[in-house]
Amino acid sequence: MVVIQPATVLKWHRAGYRRHWRRRSGGFSGRPRVSRSHISLIRRISSDNPEWGEDRIALELKAKLGVEHPPSTVRRYMITWKGNGAPASTTWPTFLAGHAAELWNMDLTTQPLWNYSMRYVLVLMELRGRRVVHVAVTVSPTLAWVKQQVREATPFGSAPRFLVHDNDGIFGQFGKRRPGESGRSYRSALDMWLGEVLHIKGIPIPYGAPNAAAHIERFMGSLKRECLNHFIFLSEDHLRRTASTYITYYNGGRPHQGIEGIPECGPGLPRVSRPATGDGPIKFVAYPVLGGLHHDYRLAA
Repeated sequence: MVVIQPATVLKWHRAGYRRHWRRRSGGFSGRPRVSRSHISLIRRISSDNPEWGEDRIALELKAKLGVEHPPSTVRRYMITWKGNGAPASTTWPTFLAGHAAELWNMDLTTQPLWNYSMRYVLVLMELRGRRVVHVAVTVSPTLAWVKQQVREATPFGSAPRFLVHDNDGIFGQFGKRRPGESGRSYRSALDMWLGEVLHIKGIPIPYGAPNAAAHIERFMGSLKRECLNHFIFLSEDHLRRTASTYITYYNGGRPHQGIEGIPECGPGLPRVSRPATGDGPIKFVAYPVLGGLHHDYRLAA
């Protein structure tokens, strides 16, 4: 007792007392642990719904999924707001998903002819069904030509609410925003014309961020890989006919993985006229596309 201080003996005794009652209670001290699956669920819900607070998430978990946690636990594991307590801004994928039914994409790509002269292919695509609504080919794209193509793609008031495009110089970039007659400011002459004349809100993507228009970029890649790269084009009309044939097949016969369906049929696998039944052979017809480069398979009548 001379070597060991009394405080040390009391400390050992208190520690032994805690270990004794911990064994008797058969559990761990403090609050019960939250499982990893519940933590992932809280993070998923708070990430999908950035405007929800811990009380609403806790009620959602309890009422619909049978997972009960106090709001304080939810607050500890949820994705928190950015800034001074304000809700995080809507992400770009969330905006695209929420406005897919009223949003189009537009982009240009280049294609050389047999003599290495360059042609430009303009494509307008609706986002929700991935349907290509217009395609055009020219040797010298200008702002007036682009405006005419937008007019042809939107007859009888069938215009989208938003049109997403890149910052190509053809669209008449202003450098700094300029106000229009309506009082709104625009980054390009194309956006000003869209907003003031057609009442379409042009949305230029950020500079150096082609992934902001990923859907039209993906289609342009498919157009190149599945069609244009397989031909030597003899004239502008040859290029126009080939691109139009491929887009007809793309809209009406090519299943799209992004929507799990065919563009003209909309999202979801379309119904076939006579589903195959039984164990016998399936009778089908293969329609060649672009001289057999692709095939459109249909059930035989």
